[in-house]
Amino acid sequence: MDLRKSCPVALNPSLIPTDVTFVIEHCGSEVKAHKFILAMGSPVFLNQFFGPLKETREILPVKETTKESFAAMVDFLYGKEIDWKAMSVDEMFDIANMAEKYHMEALVEAVKKAFEDYPLDETNVVVCASHAREYGQFEELVNTLLLQCAKFLKTVLVKVKDFEVFAAKYCDTNLSETALKLLGVMLTVPQVNCCTSETCRRGNCMYRKEDFQEGDKVKFCPVAKDSDVTDDQRKHGSEGIVTGMGNSCVTVKPEDGRQFDYYIIKGGFPTFMFCKC
Repeated sequence: MDLRKSCPVALNPSLIPTDVTFVIEHCGSEVKAHKFILAMGSPVFLNQFFGPLKETREILPVKETTKESFAAMVDFLYGKEIDWKAMSVDEMFDIANMAEKYHMEALVEAVKKAFEDYPLDETNVVVCASHAREYGQFEELVNTLLLQCAKFLKTVLVKVKDFEVFAAKYCDTNLSETALKLLGVMLTVPQVNCCTSETCRRGNCMYRKEDFQEGDKVKFCPVAKDSDVTDDQRKHGSEGIVTGMGNSCVTVKPEDGRQFDYYIIKGGFPTFMFCKC
């Protein structure tokens, strides 16, 4: 339950002393909360704190999770915004595990929606799918992310050469089974009308000066090594506009920051990806 959306007056529970502290077993970190608010969003907490055999302790141990995942679940109950795009696939499944444990269907649906919007690119799509397949107990969530991965691949595997490169990249790795699985899921995905051209470049990495034109929109690559690229820009695939060009550098004004000169290639890794066909 999102209390702040159901109440016309913004709530600020921090003004009220907390009455329960959860201690995460594997690290000893603490998460403080209000029993009443937790009980409103979870029947498990309701029974635990207000049932006939209610818990009277003020400090409770929590097993088999991390502080970050448990705190995210509590934040959800308080109606706070969750930054899903900053999370790994494993972290999101850990939150899903908490949602199942505390019977929070709304949180399960929020995780599913986050998987539908997960930031995928050519460098992480198979890895994300591989991690997802480790959580077979969450069949619906796994299938949701696998479908999104397959939809993404549908936009970048267009020509025969694309499939040959994809096969060569994964055939002798521990990701080969997942890569093959995604190709199978692709068969169930309707044709994506991103572009009818076989030369569609959206999502591909940019390696040459000739790939850039002033005024073009570009996206930061998650493997970029340029020191001016921030962690947030890598994680979220932030976009920017090309405003100038040099021999080995391009000037880009990011949507979330000020203009910099960036290396096209740094440490053998590209800094940008194409945003358009």
